[in-house]
Amino acid sequence: MGRRIADAARAVLRIVVPVLGLTAAQAALFLYMATPVPYLSGTAEHWMMISTLLLPVPFLAIHLTNRRYGPAYAFAQVVVAFAVLAAITLFAGDIMHRMLPAAALPDVREAVAFVVAFVLSGFLSIVAFDGSRGPRWWTAPLVGSIIGALSFTPVFFPAAYIGTSLPWFDHMLVVTGVLCGGAIAMLVPYWLLRRVVQPLPGFGGF
Repeated sequence: MGRRIADAARAVLRIVVPVLGLTAAQAALFLYMATPVPYLSGTAEHWMMISTLLLPVPFLAIHLTNRRYGPAYAFAQVVVAFAVLAAITLFAGDIMHRMLPAAALPDVREAVAFVVAFVLSGFLSIVAFDGSRGPRWWTAPLVGSIIGALSFTPVFFPAAYIGTSLPWFDHMLVVTGVLCGGAIAMLVPYWLLRRVVQPLPGFGGF
């Protein structure tokens, strides 16, 4: 019994830091949802927000967890992180409304579309990452991020904007390209963190 309790406590401690990292990354997305990219803010259509550029960061957090602990912990990281965000929204919604600008608060349809799209793309990226593990360090995070990008936008944009006047299909194509570019950019911090986030035994050192 003592060993089981110790193993359970160890599992909880292992998931705390990954959940905090993913929760912080997701919170940053909502915080900068209404902040245009500075160099594009003077253009006629400045719909591109900083949150779009930050979207590859949560996938990086998931990949690091997958590298260290494997897909089971990465799946748990996604589920628990969104459960934490849901609890914060439910029990501290009034505080969030006072802290965040009104423009940064998505409507219910956008929020639901984002959660569904990210959970689905997160799960697919976890599977892709785990299946791409190997001696070439960049293969797994690159494949995982690209699969995440290609599965996120086709779910989010139609679910959030179909039937509206927004040219969502054009935006979807642009954001997909941005996320694929972000997948390449995230290889730099992934490479820098590889020595810190070493895989546990059983993953072949990858």
